[in-house]
This record gives sequence, C-alpha cells and structure tokens, in this order.
Amino acid sequence: MYAEGQPAADADVRWSVSGFGTLGAAWHAADDTQFRRSVDQRRGTRANELDFGIDSTLGLQVHGALTPQWSVLAQAVMNQGRHGEWGPHLVWGFVKYVPNDWLELRAGRLVTDIYLDGDSRHVGYAYTAVRPYADVYGRLTYDNFDGLDATVQHALGDGLLRFKLFGGRTRGSVFLNDREHPVKVGRSFGATLDWIGPELSLKLSWGNMVTTRNDIYAPLRPVLQGVAEGAHALGDHRLAAQASTLASEIANSNRIGYLGAALAWERGPLSLQLMGTDMSMTVFPGFEGWGAGATAAYRMGRWKPYVTWSRSLLDPKDRPFDLDRPIPQELPPPLAGYPVAVGHLRGLYPTITGYTRHDQTTIGAGVRYDVAENVALKLQVDRIDAKRSSTLLDDRGYVTGPRALTVFSATLDFVF
Repeated sequence: MYAEGQPAADADVRWSVSGFGTLGAAWHAADDTQFRRSVDQRRGTRANELDFGIDSTLGLQVHGALTPQWSVLAQAVMNQGRHGEWGPHLVWGFVKYVPNDWLELRAGRLVTDIYLDGDSRHVGYAYTAVRPYADVYGRLTYDNFDGLDATVQHALGDGLLRFKLFGGRTRGSVFLNDREHPVKVGRSFGATLDWIGPELSLKLSWGNMVTTRNDIYAPLRPVLQGVAEGAHALGDHRLAAQASTLASEIANSNRIGYLGAALAWERGPLSLQLMGTDMSMTVFPGFEGWGAGATAAYRMGRWKPYVTWSRSLLDPKDRPFDLDRPIPQELPPPLAGYPVAVGHLRGLYPTITGYTRHDQTTIGAGVRYDVAENVALKLQVDRIDAKRSSTLLDDRGYVTGPRALTVFSATLDFVF
C-alpha cells in the first residue's frame, strides 16, 4: 500500500511525506519451534519468549508530483532483516507517467501486485488481521523487482476494470535449513486483472520467476549417473531410466510459477475475503502445491472482531524412484561401487524431497480496535497444525516435522 497524493495542478513540484508502522509482539510455548511470518526471516519467535521482531516495522515514503503527468515515489522500510539486524531497505522507488485517464506507466523498484488489501505486505494497518496469511503469503517473498509495469483501466458496470503487465529483475531471499538462498540473477514477469466495485472486488494474478541459485545438488549428478549406469548393466532398465532422468533435471536455476484468485466483499458491517493460489517450483526434484485463505469480519463501531483460516501444501512431484529394489549379492568389479551409491541415495533423496516440503493449516480469531484515526490495535490468537513446515523452524534453524502450537499476537498499527 502506498499513497501518492494528488498530481500537481500546475508546473510547480509538490512534495509530500507519509509513513506507516507496526509495533508487534508474539508469543508461543512450543519447544524447539520458531514461528515466522515469512520465509525471508532468518529467525522467528521462540518458545516462551515475547518477540517484538517478526511483526514490527517502520516505513517512510516521499512522493513528488513533478507535473500533472509525471511523478516520483520512494518508500523505505525498516524491519528485522534476514540476519537479525534492523536496517532500512528500499521497497518502492519509481518514476510514474500518466499520459491520460486510462494508462499508467511506472519504471524503477516495484512490488508484484498479488495482495487484496494493498500494494505491500508491510503496511499492517491495511489488513484486518495482524498479518497476511503466513501459510500462503509467507511463502511468496520474491515480490520486489526492478523493472517496468503498465496499467490500463476502464469503467465497467458500477466498477473499475484494471489490467497490469509487469516485468524486471527479481529481488529477494529466503532462509531455510540454516542457509540463506538469495536471488543472484533472476527475472520476474506476469499480469494481474482487477475489478473493483462498490461492494465486491475481484483479482486474478499470474506470475513467473526464473532465478539462478547455488547448485547445491551438483555433487548428486555423478551419483545418479553412476546408479543409472549400474542399473542398466544389471538389466534394471526402469531404475536406470529414473536415475538418468533425475540427473538431467539437476540445474542451477529455478522457475517459480504462481496463479492466484481472490475475492473481497463488504456490505454494511460485514466483510468477507477469500483467496487461493496454485504454485510450482522446478528446483530439483520439482515441487507443486497450492494455498488458500479466508477471513470474515464484523464491524461494531470501533471494534471489528474477525476469524481467519488458511492452508498451504507443497510437495515434490509424484514420480517413481525404485531405490528399494534388491541388489545382487555378487557383482563384477566394475559395479563394486554400485551398492554404495544406491545406499547413499536411499538416505539422501528423502532429505532432498523434504527440503521445502510444506503442509500447514492455521485457524485464527482476533479483534481490531480503531484507537483513533489511522491507529489500530489488534489482538489475535492462531492455532497452527503443521504436518511438515518450511515456514516454521526448529531451534537450529531447520524446517520442522509435525508441530502444533498456539501463537498469541498483539500489534499497534498506524499510518501518518
């Protein structure tokens, strides 16, 4: 979310400054568990520790209306970084050109348009709940890019139809298994289609990102190739084909595909939000999954109680790899290393497929109280049930197995 103000009515340059922030606290009692709101956070809330780091943030924005058609905007956000440090980073920084009332062009540092409640996951005040669905949006953190977007809009019915195309160099990082995975070279491109009405809003989002990454699985190629050659020599052509195919798919790049649909409806005091996503990753050995979320709220004066639900699933592609087949007791000397290679893969392959595996559900309830204009206090409790999670971490910083925990959160959100 950003507020650009009104364009200048004359040739004078007009500047405005605004900002936002969140003071947040979170607590849970689950041993050997760190709760994170997103996978780009190196650490999370540990058991029985009141944590002010995962939700707190401060943002400052400067907007300049240069002419009625040209403007510039920069937004810097300070929050807990990937290494636990606190420091500002540039989220928005672009030049905008509006030649007429139906076209808008921007160039610079931009954010992928996937959120219903605003243009950014950092502005807590824009959201009913304490945070966007951590199960879903917490896994979609490569949302910054340096590039271009173009938006066309047209009145349709009693609402406004908008179509946006975007593309550029990807920025971002994730932290998994005590290792940071930054984007060294990557590109993002995609499109969004919105219809915004007086009560109903709809959004369709499609994105594709291709990035380079550390080729951490390169040493696995010769092992797979050795298994393929050994299986072929023993006449196990099925296993040979499986191992050879997997070896050919190990690459130092990753393509992430995203398709999302969302709906927001509000009438009187009642509001409802639904969203769903489909996601795929080509990083070895390939992953596919989906996510969904829902929020219902009811406004009663300054009070707004709400309930939330979200679920996300990411699994390796279902493909056979028959490593448990029996190995002959006596092998010719050229195949002496074959049992060792198969045994190595039997232990390693489940670890690889579980590296980003995820199956997590969250049910939450809370209340928002508007303390004053542009200031909101939120109290929320979430029950998280994870069969396997890459959002949660254990105390060593590794993805977790089964976990069930209750997280208590309080935030004070404001804009100015």
